[in-house]
Amino acid sequence: MNVVGGAVLRSVAALRANFVVGLTLAVVTLPQAIAFATTLAGLPPHFGIYAAIWGVLFTAILNPSRVFSGGPNTTMSAAIGITLLPVAPPFGADYMGYALTLILLAGLVQMLFVLVRPLGRMLDLINEPVINGLICGIGLFLIFKSLTSFGGLPINTQVEWPLWIAWQSLLAVLELGNMHAIQIGLITLVTSLVARRVYVLRNWSILIGVAAGTAYSQYLNATIGLQNTLIEQIANLSRIGLVLPSVPLFNQEAMSDIIAILPGAITLALLGLFQTVAAMRRMNRKIGSYTDSRKGIFADAVSNCVLPFLSSLPTCASFNRMWLVYSLGGHSRWSSVSSAIVLLAMVLFLAPVIAIIPMPAMAAVIMLLGANMINWEDIRPHFSSRREATVFLASFLSVLFLDLFGAVVAGSVLAIAYSKWEQAHPSITPEDGVLKIRGNIYYGSLPVIEATYHRALERNPKIRLDISECFYIDQEGIRWLAAAKARQAIELIDRRKGQDRRRLQRRTAADAKRMAGRRRSRQDRRQRHLF
Repeated sequence: MNVVGGAVLRSVAALRANFVVGLTLAVVTLPQAIAFATTLAGLPPHFGIYAAIWGVLFTAILNPSRVFSGGPNTTMSAAIGITLLPVAPPFGADYMGYALTLILLAGLVQMLFVLVRPLGRMLDLINEPVINGLICGIGLFLIFKSLTSFGGLPINTQVEWPLWIAWQSLLAVLELGNMHAIQIGLITLVTSLVARRVYVLRNWSILIGVAAGTAYSQYLNATIGLQNTLIEQIANLSRIGLVLPSVPLFNQEAMSDIIAILPGAITLALLGLFQTVAAMRRMNRKIGSYTDSRKGIFADAVSNCVLPFLSSLPTCASFNRMWLVYSLGGHSRWSSVSSAIVLLAMVLFLAPVIAIIPMPAMAAVIMLLGANMINWEDIRPHFSSRREATVFLASFLSVLFLDLFGAVVAGSVLAIAYSKWEQAHPSITPEDGVLKIRGNIYYGSLPVIEATYHRALERNPKIRLDISECFYIDQEGIRWLAAAKARQAIELIDRRKGQDRRRLQRRTAADAKRMAGRRRSRQDRRQRHLF
């Protein structure tokens, strides 16, 4: 009886702890979700709120990992606004229909990475310098994009964001900006930064900043009048209920625009996948465990195929959200479920309070999140290597001087090129007439190996080649080694112990028998060793 009672008490304590973590997560996520929808995506606030409810629930159910946590995302929300601004005016009915179509197309593209395994495997080639370069560039991009809303000006309808457009936006804010809006934004920024310095309040800093900005906005409206301050506020949330069904826009008239936004859908899908893979890699290293990133990709793909029918922004993994849940001692699945339930209750019962949040405060939130994406602790290791620094800077600058689609394509090409460059340049160490090769001997690395080999051959006509630490040798490498040995120009060295080699041969033979099934494992006389 005591054992049963103890188990019940532990279960109750765990549920209480997860509820507290879920409450914290809901309070932290609410202002961010609204800012993502209104400031970045150009959509009504309920799109972000439903992503923080249904998106979080779906990813929690679909991913069994203890640490995985999905939800609305800064970069993906910005990609929606950038893609759709040339198509329709923000916040309109057509714009919302195209947004739902864009999210559904992105979910279908992500599903291809789940169903076609080689595509999913290619995501593993996206290394940290590329991902961190994209994230830092997008963080700076978000700060630029929020300038007009921060200054109380209309949303900039430019779809490309090189540095000169950011400079023009800054000049417009300084010359034409609404001083009341700028004051609200500055109060939100300063209050959030001060609260972050206090350890007890650091997880609540954004909410505290938004509360301070909203309180000052209400003070200005009460003393000066809303007709004089001209502060734009979040719309009425009375429409929000348990669910708001919707249908993506697919008709003959819109087909040309849908085809035009296909590159944006690919960009949206890849940005989400990159961040999910990067967040799960980083989380695995932080906590010392391993969770396959394909589980997160599957959860994102299925969720993003369903969320457009629920008036929701797309979702992907967030390292900050996962680390918050882990640091507070919560289980991601139950904490996420608690967060969604608490957030739904907050929206249903506190809608009048949420509706008065000023848009400059939301722009300040985006600026804070953009600044958080530029983390020097993540950037600094890349500058210890010239190659990594080059890849990081190229990826970073591609976001500022290209559109997001071009930046994603450039980042993908850089990642694959970096991987191939490393494989094609093995370590070759000359020591007393011995060339020791560490790496791969294949068609890509042979030009480097042959060049080093012939330079060594000019100094010493008899070269020994140590291949005991070669990871892979393809057919072209085998032919080159056989030809060099036939000319008696090299002597091959294998420094592995004989016992280890015999054990390896026996293991290989046993594996071959298992693969052959009932067939007799007879040596194929047609096979000839070339060297």
